[in-house]
Amino acid sequence: MMPRLIIDKQNRLIFYGNPIGYIRPGEQTAAVDILFQGQELEAELQRLKLAPQWEEDLYERIISGDFAPDRGTPLKRCRVWQLRPDTEVEMRFIFYEQMVKLFGEPKMEQYQLVYDGIPGTNDLEAIYTLFRDEKPKDYCGHRMGLGDVVELYDRGGSEFYYCDRVGFQPIAFVPQEQTQWQEPTM
Repeated sequence: MMPRLIIDKQNRLIFYGNPIGYIRPGEQTAAVDILFQGQELEAELQRLKLAPQWEEDLYERIISGDFAPDRGTPLKRCRVWQLRPDTEVEMRFIFYEQMVKLFGEPKMEQYQLVYDGIPGTNDLEAIYTLFRDEKPKDYCGHRMGLGDVVELYDRGGSEFYYCDRVGFQPIAFVPQEQTQWQEPTM
């Protein structure tokens, strides 16, 4: 009798012939698509002494080729933010130090979302090249350039990067209402 759950050579979990997740390198945890959550699978994971970490859309990422556990770090989703058309012209295409000196830290309400998807990499330079040269069909912004913000995110949270004159600058990028929230007083 063939086992219901196997681990292939690429560290993927195969459940009844479907790639449903992967073993996290160096850990006893398994990232598994929430679509397959159930008693039978949980019993199989327990048999292999693996603790499940349930994720959304993992099955789709694996079968579409957007994720391969043998490449190391799992792919994050990506959002690209560009300045809104109604922002000051002087804010456009300036390096990070100038932005902060003249206008303060970049604020989310100054930007609009122009892309939300999986570009196939977590590498910021590769993302820059993709959105500067090739622009995927669901990308609705101008060519990526100085002052744009790249967000890499997963269930664990978001990381934001300002496209600077050389490379990317990590930034805090939260909506204004979150940065100005105060404790209620009585």
